[in-house]
Amino acid sequence: MKLKQVILLMGLGLIGQMTFGQASKLSISKDSSAIVTWANGINIQRGWVNISDTTVKYKGSNKATYGYPAVALGKAGISSSDVVSLGDGGIATVTFNRPIANGIGSDFAVFENGQYKQGTDSVFAELGFVEVSSDGKNFVRFPSVSNTQTSKQIGSFAPIDPANVYNLAGAEIQGYGTAFDLNDIADSANIDLQNIRFVRVVDAVGSINTLFATHDSKGTIVNDPFPTPYWSSGFDLDAVGVVHAGQSYNVSTFETLTLAKDTYFTPAATDTVIADGLALFSTENSGYGVNAFTYTNMRNDSTPGYSNEYSAITKGGISAPDSGGTNYAVAYITSYGKASSISFSDKASHIVNGFYVTNATYAYLSMKLGNDAPAKKFGGTTGNDADWFKLQIWGIKADGSKTDTIDFYLADYRFLDNSKDYLVKDWRWVDLSSLGSVKSIQFGMESSDNGQWGMNTPSYFCLDNLTVLPADAPVSLSINDIIVNKNETPKVISLSQAFTAYDPTSLTFTFGSNSNPTLVQTLLTGTDLSLTFAANQIGTSTIQVTGTCNGKTVSNSFKVNVVEPTVSFISVINDTKAFPNPCTSVLNVVCKAGSVITIFDVTGRIVEKTIADNASVSILTDTFSKGYYQLQIVSDTETKTIKIIKE
Repeated sequence: MKLKQVILLMGLGLIGQMTFGQASKLSISKDSSAIVTWANGINIQRGWVNISDTTVKYKGSNKATYGYPAVALGKAGISSSDVVSLGDGGIATVTFNRPIANGIGSDFAVFENGQYKQGTDSVFAELGFVEVSSDGKNFVRFPSVSNTQTSKQIGSFAPIDPANVYNLAGAEIQGYGTAFDLNDIADSANIDLQNIRFVRVVDAVGSINTLFATHDSKGTIVNDPFPTPYWSSGFDLDAVGVVHAGQSYNVSTFETLTLAKDTYFTPAATDTVIADGLALFSTENSGYGVNAFTYTNMRNDSTPGYSNEYSAITKGGISAPDSGGTNYAVAYITSYGKASSISFSDKASHIVNGFYVTNATYAYLSMKLGNDAPAKKFGGTTGNDADWFKLQIWGIKADGSKTDTIDFYLADYRFLDNSKDYLVKDWRWVDLSSLGSVKSIQFGMESSDNGQWGMNTPSYFCLDNLTVLPADAPVSLSINDIIVNKNETPKVISLSQAFTAYDPTSLTFTFGSNSNPTLVQTLLTGTDLSLTFAANQIGTSTIQVTGTCNGKTVSNSFKVNVVEPTVSFISVINDTKAFPNPCTSVLNVVCKAGSVITIFDVTGRIVEKTIADNASVSILTDTFSKGYYQLQIVSDTETKTIKIIKE
């Protein structure tokens, strides 16, 4: 039952301090034991200091500059200053060392640094839309609601009532995250709810001016503090924590490899690989330098030329502070030495999720300044030359065949609008999952700048957080116990919601046991488990199913309770009412204005969710299948649950 789940969540520390006006959504404490991992990679596209006047600058920039990206990695901070500001319309995309999976209740949480206004239920909060993706290309935005008035602009330092917003990150106080349930987007296309690898936060511009306003899922303008023309403009990202997760990835961060400060590793003449995690990075000491890969923590982002070949333009790895200094890999690709490649220590084939990449300082400054003859300045003297520099990645399969090649542009000056030309100077994610299972990864580089001896652009790039899927095993996710009425129509449960695996196509299901086959008959067809109920009988049966992947099997069980129908024309808990019950086409709910109303089907799937604008809400149920549903009503003081029957 959902009410029992809410009580369980309270025991785990999942529910925030409801007196702070966070009734519109369960919040999660940064110290909750329910959080199993935190974001470990990030890319940020900073937004404006003031989107309504982009000439406004703060500390010399018209884009937000407060904080550094890596501050949003790992556990949420203990201070409101431990954040990175996105700016008006800014975007942050984070990755993890485990995929987020769709379990029961909240699956992950986004933390901001909202501040409680003493003596009120209001919070100074800058809001953000939240999106998720399985492949890094197709993102799905959570449906959001903002019931804040739109007739008067909320001022730069004015608070909002978080009870008026739903599925917008940032409405909680420092230390508590807005929780998100993947069931809210269960009907979305191009996404695997058991394999969420990316979470994206998009600043909700708080202006009510229609020229700059952003809107919730109903088309209502989102009104929050605006303008905030400072270096800390926009959403302030603290962290993203995961509650339900699949198996851990194997991530090569190079942090376990020891280096003195501002140095790089020089392989011995006999060294052929550098091992970190499952990955083996090819390397070679040519006598003049290192071919293929080495690891480094060099922080020099300003010295041009070959003498600075082992530094990243970011001054450090993906987890580095502004001062840089954490470990990362640098690769030199040459046709005169060892090829740049990555294989695996277990000699098996693996799916590689991807890695973060950026320019080496040597290559970056060569393209920017053109002071490394014969290499040219990208764009030329006029800025109109259509120059480009790209990294190429492909895989070798177990049968020796080559996969398609993925191109990633480290510089691109081919745009008709020169303001869009770019040199990569931060860490960017390169997704390799489309290559499938491979024995090794190979690298090449190409440039528009070539001469008699080949490519003029220095053929260097930097890499961090190589993310590899280990040998796949299934992960069990909870199946809600089911309550049905006597003589109920058959039900179907999708076992893809009960188990998850990196490669869902390799996951198979088998029926385990049924403690009461006289009451409940079962039939497993592919991923669907059908339940048929005996006529005129009540009772309980425990069903067990198993999932198998790569020879590894886990079990999952749930109870089916067949009960006598409850017939009442009005279901009442205190001052909350739901009628008619049973219902046919419309269910009327009387509750406290601002309450969050959620209807779950017998499998725990959300079929309807809304916020009560008034004390009475009418919900269309004509498209609901006949059977039992659970109505949950969350107000600012309590949670109530009512059983509903659809006829």
